[in-house]
Amino acid sequence: MDKPGCVNKLLLTGMLLTLCQAEAANPGMPVRINNYAIPAVFANALYQGMTVPVFIRYDGDTDTQRSRQKIADALLSIKDSEFRINQVTLSELPERTELSPEIKKLLTELQDKSIGDGQRVNLGPNAVLSLDTGSFYLELTVRREAMQAALLPRSNMLAESTSEKLSSVLNYSFGSYYNKYKNNDSNSSYLTLDNTWSLREHHLNLNGSVYGIGSGSQQGDLYRAMYERDYHGRRLALGMVDTWNLQSIASMSALSSSRIYGVSYGNKSSTQIEDNTLSLLPVTVFLPAAGEVYIYRDGKLLSIQNFPMGSYEIDTSRLPFGIYDVNVQVVVNGREVSSRIANINKTFSRKSSVTGGLSWQVFGGSLTYDRKDYRKQERTNYGEKDTWIAGLAVATRLPMLSGVGLTSTLYGFDNTGVNELEVNLAVNDSMSINQQGMLATDGSWQSISTLNLSLPEGYGSFWGSRQYSRIGDRVSVQQNDYWTLGMTGNLGKIVPHMGSLSVSQTRNNYTGSTYTNADYSQGLFSNRYASVSLRTGIQSYQYDNRERLNDKYVNIDITIPFGTWLSTGISSQNGNMLANATLRKRLDNSAFTQVGASVSKRIKQNSNSNQYDSDNVSVNGFASYDTKYNAGTLSASHSSEHSSNISLSSQGSVAWTPQEIYLGKGTQNAGVVVNTRFNENGTMIAQINGQNYPLTGKSNFISLPAYAEYKVELMNDKNSEDSVDIINGRRSQIVLYPGNVSVLNPEVKQLVTVFGRMKKGSGGYYANMDIHNHIGKTRLDDNGEFAMDVDKRYPIITLIDNRGSLCEASLDLQKARGAVWLGDITCEMQQQVASRTGENSNVY
Repeated sequence: MDKPGCVNKLLLTGMLLTLCQAEAANPGMPVRINNYAIPAVFANALYQGMTVPVFIRYDGDTDTQRSRQKIADALLSIKDSEFRINQVTLSELPERTELSPEIKKLLTELQDKSIGDGQRVNLGPNAVLSLDTGSFYLELTVRREAMQAALLPRSNMLAESTSEKLSSVLNYSFGSYYNKYKNNDSNSSYLTLDNTWSLREHHLNLNGSVYGIGSGSQQGDLYRAMYERDYHGRRLALGMVDTWNLQSIASMSALSSSRIYGVSYGNKSSTQIEDNTLSLLPVTVFLPAAGEVYIYRDGKLLSIQNFPMGSYEIDTSRLPFGIYDVNVQVVVNGREVSSRIANINKTFSRKSSVTGGLSWQVFGGSLTYDRKDYRKQERTNYGEKDTWIAGLAVATRLPMLSGVGLTSTLYGFDNTGVNELEVNLAVNDSMSINQQGMLATDGSWQSISTLNLSLPEGYGSFWGSRQYSRIGDRVSVQQNDYWTLGMTGNLGKIVPHMGSLSVSQTRNNYTGSTYTNADYSQGLFSNRYASVSLRTGIQSYQYDNRERLNDKYVNIDITIPFGTWLSTGISSQNGNMLANATLRKRLDNSAFTQVGASVSKRIKQNSNSNQYDSDNVSVNGFASYDTKYNAGTLSASHSSEHSSNISLSSQGSVAWTPQEIYLGKGTQNAGVVVNTRFNENGTMIAQINGQNYPLTGKSNFISLPAYAEYKVELMNDKNSEDSVDIINGRRSQIVLYPGNVSVLNPEVKQLVTVFGRMKKGSGGYYANMDIHNHIGKTRLDDNGEFAMDVDKRYPIITLIDNRGSLCEASLDLQKARGAVWLGDITCEMQQQVASRTGENSNVY
């Protein structure tokens, strides 16, 4: 802000300039108030009312200089030979000091308020509004009790869509396989389509699949046909949906596979963007004047933040994740005025820092579901049934410990009521507890308890889960009674150079099955040429209380710093021993991103068991590819039993706008099109929210997640020889909803630096003459040589001599990139003759 002297001068100058006409129109006499003579020009202005800035100061501030921190604007006037305040408007500034609600109310209620002695108005015991009539300086002096912390927003609302026209994004996934075993072969394919049409914030989503393509038993199904409008914190969805699209707050596990024709409405919205980078509980500071806040952890400086006078929340998004104490020091004018210990509570698992709000959704409609009876081992299916469904889902988050999340769904269908409740408790950064429960009126119930614990100082982690369920009369739930325990230990913390051990066991008391797993991994050595690690493990299986099966393996993994990974080892399956080797290689600057192959050979067979009988030799290979318009994986395998298998999976997207159709490789349901309009090969970069996307050819469709705001910046690719000049459209800001396709049309010049020598048709070289193209000019040297930038779209240069004659040369720059030497360029001068009769043929 300005210095105090400058503030006063600007204020007085502004009043003079603004109100000089008032003096001419209504001249009057000077007015005397409290021994101050107000000139007629100001008096006339004050009779009508003048806007004066209000500055704020802390009552304990001993600085003699006037405050430069604006807090409001006041409408000042004179009446009955005294100053009056007619209105106070609080300023909307980025880091505006927050006043307490009581002071805000008193300020905004000031109407025709007399400044008694011409100098001050008391606003309760904690604030005083004073006026210096000599300089018209209005100041609000406050105590600490008159201020409250300016908290950082935990959430913000997504703006309107920047895509104003009808658009569509179609994502597809295609898979095909061919299998041959001895004299039998089979093949099949599938195609899954997800299409979203949109007009601004309105969109229609269609999702379906076709299976068995080419097998003679082709069938298709439509899974979703839903209209949705999620806007300004409210979501409306209707049509044919599944349980998750009907409502997205809590689970509906009693309806695992169902089709619903219904409608849902609530405030659980994707447009309410929540921040999980802030501490769960705000850390606030008070500054008696403008200063800095220093944040230390274990004596190490983590952050320095600047604030004006007032109470503020420090920005904890800049601090590391975890739960720890920090020392917060407030420094004003180089002097520490306060210091305290604060707790930072930021956990990776927390989805949001927003607490206290209630999310809700109501839904209902028609339901078609499969009636299955799991009380028998054969799982009897009684077919589909059409019935009704209606319900309510709610969720909230409480700022207890490291966050407590509560979600619940109460719904009914087919004369059955169901309530599902979930409690997610983050005790601290090391421990979290999750409890899920379901209770139905037909006697069905389910309970799932989960515990995750991280040991201190990186010694390892522990997890456990316990699940019970009971089958009632109508709800199709499965009966379970099982538990899972597991742990991971960092043995290197106990014994140097040791690795990590992971052990887990799952026991299902209902089916009588047990699965036990133990894995150990350790790095053997690592240098600039390679890194070598060891992996070994044991697995034990037992189903329905039958014979226990055991698997064992030992692998040596080698990684070479050229994107190559080799694994070789031995595994055992219940007495059948196999030797294995796998090789993977990453590829750069290629359509294929990774290739790999593996081979296994049986070296020992258990003659007492035919189970897990392995082929003598089997070979597998794969290749992953990633192109501009498609991405996927191709794999093939062959075994000694004359069995072969080939499979392909690919995915991509198609964007539609009223102007054109664009192809892409992404799977998101929105995106941006950048029309570069390169005539030939060319590359540049689109940086979108900090991530780089290569742009080639005439246009590019970049698939992006919906319900987000993006900053797009176009720039040169530093890894490319190409040079571009972006005339306009370098930076854009877009907001995308599902189905939105935002089209950017920047003006881009693809430049080539041309070196050459201009040669005469009759021999010799031109010298010391101007040479032009449509973006610039240069001059030939004594030898006729030149260097200049040329736009590949207009590869024409023009030479003009002193007499006005010219020659034009069209350059072959189709394959040119960066800079190119063209050698001798022959150009024959053409005379320009002005003719009114039209008889001269040399008129150009």
